[in-house]
Amino acid sequence: MTEVRLLREAEEELRAAAQYYESEQPGLGRALLRQVTLSCQRIADHPLASRVERGDVRVRAVGTFPYRIYYRVRPQEILIVAVGHRRRRPGFWWPRT
Repeated sequence: MTEVRLLREAEEELRAAAQYYESEQPGLGRALLRQVTLSCQRIADHPLASRVERGDVRVRAVGTFPYRIYYRVRPQEILIVAVGHRRRRPGFWWPRT
């Protein structure tokens, strides 16, 4: 399986989202993290299965949560450039690519 690595900004976005959900309902933040982990495993197993969003960045939905994972397929890794709410400002992650 290909290694999956998150940019620092993506890690911070994911941490903030999990903290928010956990504050709304105990256990919900952990559920988000599990869904993101599962989505990352699926990305690693089938990196080219998700649609291209822009350039070489692909996007995959996160289970039942309104989040998306934006990633690049590299020879030695999958680089997660952003984890964002689907209603967040489009293209917020473009400067990272």
